[in-house]
Amino acid sequence: MKYLVFLILLTFNQAHAVVERALGTSPRGLLMGNAYTAIADDEYTLFYNPAILARHKGFSFYPINPQFRASNVLDDPDRFMDIGSDPNDFADAAFDYPIHLGTDFTPTLKMGYFGFSGLYQNNTNMNLQNQVNPSLDIDHRSDTGFIAGFAYPLFGNFSSDGGGNHLALGASLKYLKRESVYGSYDLTGLTLLDALQAGEIDQVLDQLGKVNGQGWGFDFGLDYANSSGGSTFTAGLVFLDVVTTLQTEDNINDFEVQDQPMQVHFGTAWKGSMGAGFDVTVSADIRNLSRQMELARRIHLGTEVGVSPAFSFYAGVNAVDNYSYGLKFNAGLINLMAGFYGQEIGQKLGQQESNRAVIYLSLFDFTFNP
Repeated sequence: MKYLVFLILLTFNQAHAVVERALGTSPRGLLMGNAYTAIADDEYTLFYNPAILARHKGFSFYPINPQFRASNVLDDPDRFMDIGSDPNDFADAAFDYPIHLGTDFTPTLKMGYFGFSGLYQNNTNMNLQNQVNPSLDIDHRSDTGFIAGFAYPLFGNFSSDGGGNHLALGASLKYLKRESVYGSYDLTGLTLLDALQAGEIDQVLDQLGKVNGQGWGFDFGLDYANSSGGSTFTAGLVFLDVVTTLQTEDNINDFEVQDQPMQVHFGTAWKGSMGAGFDVTVSADIRNLSRQMELARRIHLGTEVGVSPAFSFYAGVNAVDNYSYGLKFNAGLINLMAGFYGQEIGQKLGQQESNRAVIYLSLFDFTFNP
């Protein structure tokens, strides 16, 4: 039973590291190298740049849009095959192999320049480190809440369908409830062994020091868009979680819930029509301007090739050597997206990466523009 719970926990988790604590992660953005600050005109607008709401006209609704993310087991399919029953054998196989599982559900509506999104997101990660004295790094966050935002053009008039140009300002307010576990646990220590004996996943997390918190946050951004002929240029600057304060609920260990730090991103994108049903989008972001890190780690590049309304191909790169690619199939009221992406999770560039897969399904979304 212990090993069953351990395996469940393992498939539910990744690494202590420097990873963006993003809320509402767009699968399209992930597959475009996360170069998405100047593009996010879908149901994830409020999580990337609220100013992009100023491009929206009419009414849009995205009621059902689950997303699932996990470690890409196809990247190393033999690692956990025939590992035996001894804990040391399992530790050897799992050592330095970051494992991730995430879910995301963001029902969204937009009315003119106003947008509202609900949020349910789970990011649970685990990484076994140090072969001499094995320790398990656990980083678990489960977020629920909502975000509401509004944007308005400072000058000009632009829409995704009609073109034109504008410079727009947008802001959003969010409410967030967070459950988190964050720590490093000796693989043979009493804390981890007692947790594994607890049985249920919730009880395991309680034993590991799960804490809860809640609070309010604020974002704002700028969006520039200019369309002429068959091409559109966009640029965006966003300040996410400028003031997001989470109050930790009382707990016996006096642990603090993980915070939601400010992130500053700048991005540009160009979209052009190639004729015969083809269009191409290229994008570039410089991310995390509010944090100290290597320049190469800030740079994200992406591209999208659309083939009629039904198919799109995505590719991207972030932090020099982390690649992403995937496909989208649009059948009107059913949209399916799937692909693979790499993400830097180490303290320094090139120290460690996590290879992941994402699957996204959107049902019955529609836009009405009178």
